[in-house]
Amino acid sequence: MFPFGRVVGLLLVGCTTTPTSAGPSSIPDDPDFAKQWALQNTGQLVNGTTGTPGADIRATAAWEIYAGSSSIVVAIVGTGVDPHIEFADRLLEGYVSPSTGGDPFSTLETNSASPGTRVAGIIGASTNNRIGIAGVNGNAWLLPVRVIQGTVGTETSTAEGIEWAVDNGARIIVVPLQFYDGIPRLASAVAYAAAHDVVVVAPAGHAANNEIAFPAAFDGCIAVSSTTNSDALATFSNFGEQVDLAAPGKDIWSTRAGDAYGFETASSSAYAAAYVAGVASLMRSYAPQLSAEEVKEILIASAHDLGVSGWDPYFGAGRLDALRALELTPPPAIRFEHVDPIPKTIPPDRPSSFTVRIADGEQQVLPESAMLMYRTAAAGFAEPTPLRFMGDGLYAVDLPSVPCETTIEYYFLAAGNDGTFVTDPLDAPASLHTVLSIQYQTLFDDDFETDLGWEVDGGTSTTGRWTRVIPVGTSAQPAFDRSTDYGRYCFITGQHPPGGGDGANDVDGGPVRLISPVIPLPLPDAEITYARWFYTTTGTPDQLTVEISRNGGASWVVVESVGNTGGWTTHSFLLSEIPQAVGDQLRIRFSTSDIPSDSLTEAALDEFRVQAIDCTVMPGDADGDRDVDLDDYRRFRECWKGPLTSPGDPSCAIFDLTPDGYVDLKDFQEFQKSFHP
Repeated sequence: MFPFGRVVGLLLVGCTTTPTSAGPSSIPDDPDFAKQWALQNTGQLVNGTTGTPGADIRATAAWEIYAGSSSIVVAIVGTGVDPHIEFADRLLEGYVSPSTGGDPFSTLETNSASPGTRVAGIIGASTNNRIGIAGVNGNAWLLPVRVIQGTVGTETSTAEGIEWAVDNGARIIVVPLQFYDGIPRLASAVAYAAAHDVVVVAPAGHAANNEIAFPAAFDGCIAVSSTTNSDALATFSNFGEQVDLAAPGKDIWSTRAGDAYGFETASSSAYAAAYVAGVASLMRSYAPQLSAEEVKEILIASAHDLGVSGWDPYFGAGRLDALRALELTPPPAIRFEHVDPIPKTIPPDRPSSFTVRIADGEQQVLPESAMLMYRTAAAGFAEPTPLRFMGDGLYAVDLPSVPCETTIEYYFLAAGNDGTFVTDPLDAPASLHTVLSIQYQTLFDDDFETDLGWEVDGGTSTTGRWTRVIPVGTSAQPAFDRSTDYGRYCFITGQHPPGGGDGANDVDGGPVRLISPVIPLPLPDAEITYARWFYTTTGTPDQLTVEISRNGGASWVVVESVGNTGGWTTHSFLLSEIPQAVGDQLRIRFSTSDIPSDSLTEAALDEFRVQAIDCTVMPGDADGDRDVDLDDYRRFRECWKGPLTSPGDPSCAIFDLTPDGYVDLKDFQEFQKSFHP
């Protein structure tokens, strides 16, 4: 998901200095930092225990070398993660293992004593934001993977989560769990991660014995024991011959659900693994060329020796040392960092820009060598487009203006002062970034948490009428809605009463229909998306029929007829795919029946959305939000600079409204006609 530069030998001449990324040179301003002895131990009293000065991972000194970037994804495979003010804006949409149980679409923690949200804070809480705590890498993206329901999980579900994280962009995976069976399925998942160059970190265990838990005990996983604020082995920590290194794991102050903070409520070695994962993420964002095996070797080589001299079964190679790990990490030739998120879509028919940083490594970046390579078809790449140098290592990436529904494939490259080129993604052009040129205008968005005016028609059915509820699950009905957030409601065909049989209130007779309110269509095409659930037993075949009307319900056209879905399934279609329906007053209805009443039949609907595909360009709408407002005015002021060819920012062309090649007073007069503050 976030690959980096591959190094190939080419020669250029010249030399220009570009500043490298560096972190805070002093204590961060996060108010709870003093409680984070693991990052800096001054001998402070923490949770009733006085620490030993220097018994920490030397984070503040490490940050003076490098404070991390948003170009790394760390997956947390465990109990789920709740959004927190410290990292909610960097919490990606994650995954729930199919064999886990509970809500299959919620990666939220299902047990208040679970370590997931605390592990996330240790790794990625925002640093220097004057709130709460500091994370080891306060810029990292966090990927929640829930493989536990409450306190119950399996090695199989954990293996599924690890494999999913590998396939969805994680470069570091922390598994804050302990198992004692070591089944081949879990061993295979760890091997799969290693084969795909992904670092896996797990705790040695917290059973206070000499048996290393799985997955930590597997080759390919970094096994971590837990230390106290006096550099002693935590009394709950496991130990043994597979221990690689130790890290702080007792009396750890971190994030909790509900934007709260606190010490851990149970003895757990999960937090030690989290610190190692955080430092590994610093290393891989600092030096993207590092392999997973090299990360492990450096972590071990840089550890601060504890216990008997050399390796021992309690501390492994020693306590984690972030400063020494970065000092031993060979810098890349140069490094790409994603300052802005890589866009998934851009507005059509206008240039678009975002920012990357290209930082010095072993070499100094040549700004004139920084290029964008792109193509809109498989035929070949266009001529290289220079990245615009903005100072402080920042470069503007100017994506070209392309027609609506066009996909751009692209990569970056730049050279150091000895002529070595680096590309982003790592193996470009074999791998490429992609972006779709399209613009949506949301017309209707309903997750059914409130009543937005749907009509229920029971037909001739006496049971199984559509109803908006928090579902009670059966073999025929969903136990949870399809929302990935805090939503709980959906429409189902008759609520199953607690204690009743599977067929209680199922559809008999019919048809029963759920009909949307009228949705005006201001544009000729729109995308309709919804999540559907349909179940029917043997008997006369029953189906869920989806129809649309574009004349307010006067006539209907069938879109699809659905048999058993096997669970929640998301479906999308374009109105342009149904040319026989015409008009600008959209309604959609979902119908099912059981005639004759010889089947167990249930349906459900959630996450309904209508988005117009808007390929028109509003004069002066630079950000493509369908509104010419203060944001566009600020951008207009930046472009008020004379000929568009000098200094040549193509995104300013949207303001050449006359057009004459200049952004001047005549353009401002035209801009005012569309401006709505």
